[in-house]
Parts: sequence; C-alpha cells; structure tokens
Amino acid sequence: MKKRKVGILIYDYVDLLDFSGPAEVLTLTSKSKAEQALTLYKKNLLPTRPFEVFLIAENAVPIKTHSEIRVEPDYTIDNHPDLDILIIPGAPLRAVQSIIKNKKIKNWIIKHKNIEYICSVCSGAIILGETGLLNGKKATTHHLALKVLQENYPDIQVVSEGKVIQDSNLITSGGVSSGINMGLYLVEKTIGKTASERTATTIEFKYTSH
Repeated sequence: MKKRKVGILIYDYVDLLDFSGPAEVLTLTSKSKAEQALTLYKKNLLPTRPFEVFLIAENAVPIKTHSEIRVEPDYTIDNHPDLDILIIPGAPLRAVQSIIKNKKIKNWIIKHKNIEYICSVCSGAIILGETGLLNGKKATTHHLALKVLQENYPDIQVVSEGKVIQDSNLITSGGVSSGINMGLYLVEKTIGKTASERTATTIEFKYTSH
C-alpha cells in the first residue's frame, strides 16, 4: 500500500479546526490494530503510516489562524512534494474572499485537478468553486455559506443535506467539524471501512460509514 501525500492549504485567518481535524484523522490512521496501538504509545508517528500530511502556504512565513494561533507551513505552493490529496479548509468569508482573488493560489489548485482527491472543508468550497472545478457537480459547505456558494457559482449543484458530498474526485464537507467526517471518509475510500472505524474509535468520534 502506497503512502499517500496529503497537502493542506493554509492561509491567514483560516479556521484552525478546518485543517487540524482532517490532519489529526489522517495522521492517526493505521493499517492494522497493532500499528494503531503503537501510534498511541510512541512519541513519533510510524514510518509505515498510510498518509503523510503537511501544511502548504503561499509563502514560507507563519500564518495567523482565525483563532489567532500562529502556524508555520511545511512547504510553499512552489516547493511541496507531489500530492495525492489536496485539502482546502475554510475561514470567515472576508478571508475566503481574499483567497479567491489570489490568481496564483487559484491556478495552483487547478493544476491539481487530476490528482486522486481534492477536498474542501466548510467555506473552503467557495475557494474551490472559484476554480470552476465544481461546475456541474454536487457540493456542500457551511450552512451559513450555502447561499453565497449558490449565488456566486450557479453552475454548482449545491446540496444542503449531508456532511460529506463526493462528485468525481472532488469532496466537499459542511461545517467546521465536518473536516473530521471528511477525513474519516477519505480513510474509508482509500484504505477501507475497517480502518476508518478504527480511527474513529481512536479519536472517540461517532462516524457513520458511507
């Protein structure tokens, strides 16, 4: 089983849980019950883990989250490893609006349109919507941003029900905590139901298998 490389975009005022939720899910996922036990015991993550997760920003400087906690990216959009999965977290709408005006980030996302999965969490769907990749596809977002997504991108089939919506290789998820659901969904899709259930038990999260 190959180790999938997962890049999570971060930017100023990003919601902390939007990216830390799926990051925690994916990094704590193991390929077996024995490895899961070792993961919880050892300080460092096992080299055999199925996902390698890292944070990517436009520039190599710390970003300030919406919670005012500063986070340092591992890579920039110019120097990161090849990705299998890209996750785009959300933020307050003013912060999201700043990102959708950033052509460099927009083009960078579009460049990855053929990777295994591109995912959004919460209002990150608006950033993904701006790329045009969601046109003609089903998608969801935070309940307070559903109207914004539909009005600004009328070609998207906006879904108000459901925590996680997949259409082709694009996965969108609803509110802030839905990034955890989305992370577990990714585990189920790539490794299997047993692994996703094991990870959900590890983090004591109630997950409904898809």
